[in-house]
Amino acid sequence: MYRIYTEKTVDDAVAKGLDELGVTEDDIKIEVIDSGSGGFLGFGRRDAEVKLTIINPELKTYGSIDAMLEQQSRKVQRQLEEAEEPANPEPAITEKMPERAEAPNQENPAAEFRPETEDGAEDEETLYESSVNSAADDTAAYISSVVREMNIPNDIEVSVKNTTVTIEFHAELAAKIIGKRGQTLNALQELAQNYFNTIYKSYGTVVLDVENYRAKRRETLESLAINMSKKAMRTGESVKMEPMPSFERKIMHHVLSRVKHIDTYSEGREPNRYVVITKK
Repeated sequence: MYRIYTEKTVDDAVAKGLDELGVTEDDIKIEVIDSGSGGFLGFGRRDAEVKLTIINPELKTYGSIDAMLEQQSRKVQRQLEEAEEPANPEPAITEKMPERAEAPNQENPAAEFRPETEDGAEDEETLYESSVNSAADDTAAYISSVVREMNIPNDIEVSVKNTTVTIEFHAELAAKIIGKRGQTLNALQELAQNYFNTIYKSYGTVVLDVENYRAKRRETLESLAINMSKKAMRTGESVKMEPMPSFERKIMHHVLSRVKHIDTYSEGREPNRYVVITKK
C-alpha cells in the first residue's frame, strides 16, 4: 500500500501525502524517489517525488489506499451527521410570524460584529487561526506544567506558523530538559503532540525547543549523515544508525537524498526505528 506524491520540495511532497492520507509519519515509510531541482534561471526545474508506504499494521488491514480513504470518509460523514442531528428537534413552524426587528444579542453583543466574507459566511481563516492558536496556548501551558513537576522552573514562548506550533523553553536547568542526546526533550515533545492532537482535530505539528537545541541537533545529524554516507561508499556495506524519532530520521533522509549513489530507508519498530544508509 503506497502512493507517490510530487511537490516543489521533499518536505512539501511528504506534507501533501500525510494530509491526503490522514496519517502521521509513524504510520508510513518515506522513500525519496527524486529530491527535485530548482534548475537555473527557470530552466531544468523539476519537482521532488516521494513514495509513502503504509507500515501501520492496523491501517494495512484495509488492503488498499482507496479502501482506507473510503473508510475514513465514511467515518467523517457519520460524525458530521451526528453533529448536525439535534438531540430534541423542535416541531416545524408553518405559520408565518409577523415581521419585526431583531433584538441585539444580549448574551453576546460581540456576536453582532462577526467578520464576514462577501457571501455572508464567517471568515474561515480567522476562525482557523483562532482555533490553532488556542490549542497551541493550551498545549504550551500543559507541557510547561509537566516540566515544573520535574522541579524545573521555566518560562515559555509560543509561535504558530502554518500548521507548525513551536514551544520554546527558557530555564536555568536547560540540560535537564534536553537530556542525553535530546531524549528527554523528544519525550516531552511527543507528550505535547499527543495532547495537542486531543484538542485540535486538524493536522498540526508540535516542536519543543530550548537554547536553540533543534538547530544545533540538525547540524549534527546532517554532518553525521554525510560522514556515514562516505563510509558506506568506501566500504560498500550498509551503515545502520542509532534509533531516532521520526523527525530526526527525516532530516537524515532529506540531506542524503541529494547525495549521488546513496540510498536510505528506515527499519525497526518504534521507538527503536533507525536509518539505514546503503550504496546504490
